Amino acid sequence: MKVTNIRTFLVCPGTSKNWLFVKVETDEGIHGWGECYTQADRDQAIEIHVHQLGRYLAGRSPFNIKHFIFMAYHDFAGKRGAMDLYCAISGIEQAL
Repeated sequence: MKVTNIRTFLVCPGTSKNWLFVKVETDEGIHGWGECYTQADRDQAIEIHVHQLGRYLAGRSPFNIKHFIFMAYHDFAGKRGAMDLYCAISGIEQAL
């Protein structure tokens, strides 16, 4: 099984902040959902992080969650994490 696509859904519920849902799709038709924590002014930046991290998951097994988190922190972020990055990683991790 390989990850084929990562989609985001930014939902405005009419309250103080938006919801950002992540959907991880596989080549076998199985998918998973996750939710990224957002703040009112950072939701689009977190969504961009999700899409950028999604490029690293394409073609990989969705079961290698620890490897993904290690790669995201060390290779993608250069060991310089921030709230936006951690929120994006968390939503993808839930979906995996």
